[in-house]
Amino acid sequence: MAEHNSTPMSRGTSSTRSFSKHTKDDLNDFLSNELDKSTLSVSAETFLRFPNLQELWDTPEWSEMVGQVIADQRQMELRQAWDVMINEIDQYKPFCEWVEHIVPFFARLPLEPARKVRFVPSNNKELKCGPGYLNGKEVEGTSTAFRPDVVCLDDGVKEWNKWSQVLVPMEFKKGISSSTATATTTATATTTATAKTTATTSGNVTPALPTSASQLLPPIHLRSSQSRANPKRSREGGDESLPEGKKAKTYTPPHFYSVATTTPAPPPPPNRYTPTKNDIQLARYAMETFAAVGDRTHVFAVLVVRPNVTLWYFDRCGAVCTSTLNIFQQDNFVVFLKFLSALVYMTDDVLGFNPFFANSSSTAPAGTRETLFGLTLTIPDSDNETLTLQEVLDRRTGVVGRATLVCKAELKKNVEGKTQVQEVVIKSSWQHSIRTPELDILHELHENDQAQDHIVRYFHGWEQTEATVSSQRAKFGEPTPSVVDDRALRHTVLEYLNPITKLSQPFHIPSIGWNIMQAIEFLNSMQWFHRDISIGNMGFSLHPECKGAVIKLHDFDLSKRHTSNSGAPHWTGTVPFMSIELLEKTNAPHMIGFEVEALTWTLLWIVRVYKDGEDKNPVADHPLKGWFSNGKTLEDIAATKIQYLQNTSGLTNEFYQALGDQFRDFVRTWRKLRDLQVDERYEKNNNSLVSEKVYGMEGFNAIQTWMQNNRWNEPQERCTCGQHCLPSNVETSADDP
Repeated sequence: MAEHNSTPMSRGTSSTRSFSKHTKDDLNDFLSNELDKSTLSVSAETFLRFPNLQELWDTPEWSEMVGQVIADQRQMELRQAWDVMINEIDQYKPFCEWVEHIVPFFARLPLEPARKVRFVPSNNKELKCGPGYLNGKEVEGTSTAFRPDVVCLDDGVKEWNKWSQVLVPMEFKKGISSSTATATTTATATTTATAKTTATTSGNVTPALPTSASQLLPPIHLRSSQSRANPKRSREGGDESLPEGKKAKTYTPPHFYSVATTTPAPPPPPNRYTPTKNDIQLARYAMETFAAVGDRTHVFAVLVVRPNVTLWYFDRCGAVCTSTLNIFQQDNFVVFLKFLSALVYMTDDVLGFNPFFANSSSTAPAGTRETLFGLTLTIPDSDNETLTLQEVLDRRTGVVGRATLVCKAELKKNVEGKTQVQEVVIKSSWQHSIRTPELDILHELHENDQAQDHIVRYFHGWEQTEATVSSQRAKFGEPTPSVVDDRALRHTVLEYLNPITKLSQPFHIPSIGWNIMQAIEFLNSMQWFHRDISIGNMGFSLHPECKGAVIKLHDFDLSKRHTSNSGAPHWTGTVPFMSIELLEKTNAPHMIGFEVEALTWTLLWIVRVYKDGEDKNPVADHPLKGWFSNGKTLEDIAATKIQYLQNTSGLTNEFYQALGDQFRDFVRTWRKLRDLQVDERYEKNNNSLVSEKVYGMEGFNAIQTWMQNNRWNEPQERCTCGQHCLPSNVETSADDP
């Protein structure tokens, strides 16, 4: 799978994807790609192992309760009321009434429920979708709303209007009513067979379904239940176009989105399938449920195409689903009852709520918490320190990927009876489990004292116990659904860095360029590549004595040791700032020059797009929209950047006009270096050659020399010690670097 976004921890904006509008087609393509590469089909029996309730389902009380549900006259009437509805939207309410009637039967079972649940139709209620963030605040115009079909809520939610309240989202599609189906010989035979006493999947004998059409309807075989593993899976009901006004509206994201991408995953397993529009829409519901608060490890969901349902499970490596289950058949109806009971009896962590947040100071039940802020969390490797969350700085949407959540927090430490408080960030990210943890990288780098001038400081870090995708999927039992590129949930507590865009004046830009070059050189001396130099991964703190800006790199999730042969996806970066060579050759071994070129594009971005620290360009008219990934191939973006290097004017906007001549010369210098590569390719008759003269230390030294000749290494507005530039008219964090 492609690696989702790098993480701007310095209160930068973010999104799941790139700069283009999140239209329905854009989202459909994005989620279709995720599902197509990552979805596995399992049996209903395997799926139901996850809640770990088989002991309950083996009790005599369960068998008795199932018989009572099946024989209940009101239940049959309500199901019939759902069955006769022709229009999809008209099905929501009777379906909910039917399920709501069934759920109270579970109170007869010998187990204390974990929660009370209820099922609610949308009733044209639109739920606010996850917005983009800028400087720790929602970006105006990036939050939209759309309607799920039906949701399962905690009964404590009296007025629902947020995705944070959704326990299980449901997607409906118009199905065929059993009352209009043509009975076939096969259907009649199946009806006769299933009208007899049959065994449930748990092995208990349960009374057969009544066959009277006025009661619980007999099994109807409109089509055979086809496995979702079949890539040519048929689409019931013909056209799958979405009902007017029901689905996602156009979504315009913030002006800067960091999208890190990696090489494609290995070929998917043989039981992959082609996602339908219904599946994609259900994935959109799961995506919003994931993103609403940031405290979910996985999400269950249900697709209903009457008389069939499909049970879904989404995690950060993809999805697991059952085959289509005709719940008008008794064995599948019992499966559905088991799933409904699981929603009542599953513990919060099994339902998908992260126990790291659930075990905090908050007492709000799962599904009723609207925010993580104000929670006080314990740090596993510390006895006298706690974290109090303050605000979101970055929260990534999407289903598959790192799903990075970054919160500003207060680190409180008890020292001799006194509480010391420090401003920090806590970053939670589902990283590839075979990657070196960011904490280990930072620890190694900070063994060298020079790191404090270039690299974000760290305080704590840990990998959450039992929080890998493989350990989650182990709950399905044997054979465990396979995981491609397993991910582990890792938490890191780091110093808070002010966003680099707060160094917004023209005299700041040379200092940013020079200091990041020094950080790249330091990493190179320590045998590391950052691999995601971008505007979101730079920040600064204030030196406590001179009050100068100490400019640093952060977000080392995707960093790589020079000699590493890790099996993790290796091609990565933020597309608008990525080297031309990486865009053209995704398998190119990483070189220091790729870091320098990423810095070059970042600086060019700032001076063309930002005005006094803000990018207010509309997406449609963005001056650098040719650098975006959506709707363009990587080769298109590379060609756009090559052409951009030919510009002799227009490289800066009016705000940065004073830097115009320097950037003309800066671009010319880089263009001439790339011309050397063209000559070398010609001489060696190798069109894919990546020249050391450009992308090796020779190229690095050439750019560093240019900066020195243009006095970028000398701060124009100096602090009292003379080594740092001064910030101007900004509120900043002033921790000791």
